[in-house]
Amino acid sequence: MSVSQTSAELMETTARRFESVNGSLDGMLRRLMNELEGLRTQWTGAGGRSFEQVKQAWAADQEKLNRALAETATGMRTAGRQYTATDSAAAGRFTAHHSLPL
Repeated sequence: MSVSQTSAELMETTARRFESVNGSLDGMLRRLMNELEGLRTQWTGAGGRSFEQVKQAWAADQEKLNRALAETATGMRTAGRQYTATDSAAAGRFTAHHSLPL
């Protein structure tokens, strides 16, 4: 039997890590594209047009990746809040019946 364990704090930490990686990756890819953009001005004709098409496809893929990482972070936070609410509700059910009829 498999057992899963987590905590709201771990979920929040994981969400922040996804956001951090997303920001770092976005910055790195933008710097790389800026460097390549300097070369694009030297390309003319079909080569320049092909580069522009690849650049647009790259930007679309980068946006999808950024969105997926951001949505994962949001999902982690939502799961953490739900976990806390469920845990609190369960604790409340147990403490509501703290006296046993003996």
